[in-house]
Order: sequence, then structure tokens, then C-alpha cells
Amino acid sequence: YYITNNLSSMVTKLGNKDLNMVSSETELCEMLQALNRERPSLISVDAEGWDLCRNGTLSLLALCWNDHVVYVVDVQELGPTCLTTISGDQSRDQTREYKWTSVKQLLEDQTTLKLFCDPRSDSDALYHHYGIHLKNVFCVQLAEVGVRRQAIPRSRFVCGGKKITLDYGGLDDQERAEFVQIDERANKLFFPHKGGSYDNLTRRPLSAIALKYSAMGVVYLLRIYQRLEGRLQQRGKVWVKRESEKRADECLLPPFTKGRHRAIAPDHWSDTTSYQQYVDIDDTYDDPYDDTYDLINVGIDDTYDDTYDL
Repeated sequence: YYITNNLSSMVTKLGNKDLNMVSSETELCEMLQALNRERPSLISVDAEGWDLCRNGTLSLLALCWNDHVVYVVDVQELGPTCLTTISGDQSRDQTREYKWTSVKQLLEDQTTLKLFCDPRSDSDALYHHYGIHLKNVFCVQLAEVGVRRQAIPRSRFVCGGKKITLDYGGLDDQERAEFVQIDERANKLFFPHKGGSYDNLTRRPLSAIALKYSAMGVVYLLRIYQRLEGRLQQRGKVWVKRESEKRADECLLPPFTKGRHRAIAPDHWSDTTSYQQYVDIDDTYDDPYDDTYDLINVGIDDTYDDTYDL
């Protein structure tokens, strides 16, 4: 049930991706070196912790930017400066400059799009505990609302991460079964309203289910983004990007209260400001699932579904 803090020699997988636990300064440097070698334009991000917000703690930060690996940074184990301290041995790669020398620099970079299911709790914790102000954010939860509103403009509520992943993650049968199993176990272990405790996320050595649950928040985000962003019309793209940035900036506002009211999607659907002033990305992704896509059959209901972050 429990795993060691150092996973360098352990092969741990979720779906078809390796899970790399980052719990030492050396592993943090290796992750930053990998980032700087690949220089992704998109990166999936998700945080977990004890009542994740400014009044709670941030324990784990998952990052994924390619098809074969997920990094889970053990912020609790590494200490409070691990996200802001400059890391990376540039002497190992003298042929190019490092674009990012810390996680803070990455998350605040205006040129790299950060994908979240819902950035509000993550942003609140990152800003108030580590001084990190997220920039260039895309919320797939709002993108799902945007797609629904193209058919039903009065759609009012967001869907949860589980429903969005199952509808838009393109999971095969094995991935779907694994996802549902991890989600069910994690709910019972980690969330007080489901009979669990946040302490199970902060206890060390870290449990295997905690590692996989943290990684699960990012492992399918890129697929979800590609499917949803490709279906959004121009005004939907503008609305999603604008409201995503607003969600990230809620960390600057007075403390929020968690509850079902946070499942209400923002209004102002009719704004037609140019999308390109918000982000310059290639949205010509050819989704093989589009051939069989039928808007009427994809989650067009306003039933509230539990999310990781509400």
C-alpha cells in the first residue's frame, strides 16, 4: 500500500505513462532539465493537499507535458522553497540557455499555456503559500460548458472532473476501468464528505493510491483540451480563455467559501473580443473522434457532478 519517497528505481505507471516522483533536489533538477530540453507550449497542472486553498496546504503538484511521463513533485517532502528556488545544473547542457530554472518561473510564464480542470483552489494555494501567480491558464471545465452552450446557451452548471474525463478523455476500456477504480478508492480515502481524511494525502511515506490520484489529475488533460478546444467556436474560445484567467486571478480576492455555488458557470457568454489577443496557439488539431461526434449526445445536462476542486 505504501511506497518509498524515492521512486528513481521503481517503475510506476498510470495508463501508458510513467509516473516520476520528485522528492529530492536532484530529481527536481532532472525534471527541470527535461522541461528545458522539450520546451512544451502546453503543460497540464494539478495540485493536491490538505483542504487545498490559502487556508490549507499544498502537498503534491503534478505536471505533464508529453505522451509518456507524468511528474509528481512532493512539495511537502522537499520543503516550502522547492517551487521558487532556482534549480537545474546548466553546466550539463551548455548548448542552450534554460528557459525555466524554477517551477515558479514555469507557472508564471506568459508564453506557455497551463491546462487545469479548475484552477481556483490550485491558484489560491500557490499564490498565498508560495507567491506564485498563475499566468496563461486554460480551464477545461469551462471549455466543456462552452461546448454545451453552443447547443444550449442557458446551460448553467459546470461538470466535474470525473465526468469530463470520461466524456472527453478518449479513454480505452483499460484506462477507463483504472480511472474509475482510482477515483473510487481516492474518494473514500482522502475526502471527509466521502468518509476519508485529507491526512491520507499528507502522510509519509506516500501511498501508491495518493501518487496515482495526484497524477490522474493531469494524465488525460491534454487529450481533453484537444477535443474540447477543437469544438469551441470563436466566441466560445474567447469566453473560456477570459474566464479561465479570471478563475486563476481569484487568488487576489478575499477568501472564498467552498460549496455547490462554485458549480455555477460564469455568464457574459456573448462577448466577441478577438481570441488571439489572449493566446496564440494552433487549434487545427485533427481529432479522429470528430468523425463520430454528435453534440447532442455529449453530456448536455446540467446535473452537478462532484469535482476534485469544488
